[in-house]
Amino acid sequence: MPEVYFADSRAIVTDPSEWFQPDLSLVNKLKRLIQKTEILDFIEKNDIVAVKTHFGDRGTTKTLRSVFIRTLVREIQKIGGRPFVTETTGLGLTRARASAIGRIEIAEENGYTSQTVSAPIIIADGILGFDFVKVPIDGKHLKEVYVAKAFEHVDKVVCATHFKLHMQGGMGGSIKNIGVGCVAKPSKFDIHCPNFPEINENCTECGVCVEICPFNAIVDYQIDTAKCMKCTGCSEVCEYDAVTIGPWLSGDDITERIVECTKAVFDLVGKENFAFFNFMIDITPHCDCHPYSDNPVAPDVGIFASRDIVSVDAVCFDTLNKMESTKDALTGEKKFWEWTSPETQLKYGEKLGLGSMAYEIYSLSE
Repeated sequence: MPEVYFADSRAIVTDPSEWFQPDLSLVNKLKRLIQKTEILDFIEKNDIVAVKTHFGDRGTTKTLRSVFIRTLVREIQKIGGRPFVTETTGLGLTRARASAIGRIEIAEENGYTSQTVSAPIIIADGILGFDFVKVPIDGKHLKEVYVAKAFEHVDKVVCATHFKLHMQGGMGGSIKNIGVGCVAKPSKFDIHCPNFPEINENCTECGVCVEICPFNAIVDYQIDTAKCMKCTGCSEVCEYDAVTIGPWLSGDDITERIVECTKAVFDLVGKENFAFFNFMIDITPHCDCHPYSDNPVAPDVGIFASRDIVSVDAVCFDTLNKMESTKDALTGEKKFWEWTSPETQLKYGEKLGLGSMAYEIYSLSE
């Protein structure tokens, strides 16, 4: 049965007369968790190690703190690994997070710099999000996945995930961090929408969409699907609502696509070359890609770590489900969005061989 290791976020004071107790810090607990469990010992000297996290967007205030990333980086460096911290661009061409330049600017605004994380920050899918490797997959929905190019060259991946809820996938754990966060623009689009963009009858032939398209995919004001990379830049710049994109997916439709993208990343890098850390702190009801952060829906729990991606998400899902306090304090409504299906991530992930929903927890205090 897969092992999941746990560090409690609570500062349980053993000596009330002593205020200086650095061992109670969750940062130091993370360090001890790594050292005690040897979970990073699969990393070898001189391995190139991608530390995958999420920098958030402008206005996001509850992303994973950079001090946790720095702790992971320094433990990797102690082993002899060569870490870099990474993320990918978002959909579009005009938004800041749609380019590597904007992604890094936002990262710096939110506290992630090469100095604060003690490693270079590299955007894995290139300047505009079109650097990728096509990975074939025999999925229910997808037949190929565009994995961010940098992952073709890494030896190991350490996934540092701020566990939270998600308005489309149900929950944002390690599966979502890999399945959405490690793929380039075309697959991000495929996760959210099954059809190519189309130009509709509102088109005035103003030419703005033609100018912005990086692949010359708009010919005679129709989209050439053989060239289109589904970046949605044409939709962003159109003032006349002349680009139709849809239907936007949710529930099982989007969740299963996330899982299929995760499998493609595993197929490229090797499932055995991953470790996962889920931080159940500041558990917001939405993803960190939102330009705001709502109140947490549950108290902080701690850090779960595993080499099994399904197990580490399953224990977070189960933990959250058991917490009555995760209901909204004002409305009493249930914790997960009613149109989402977070458990599908786990069941479909297990079906595709990503890991196991079963787990055995070992606490740091044991």
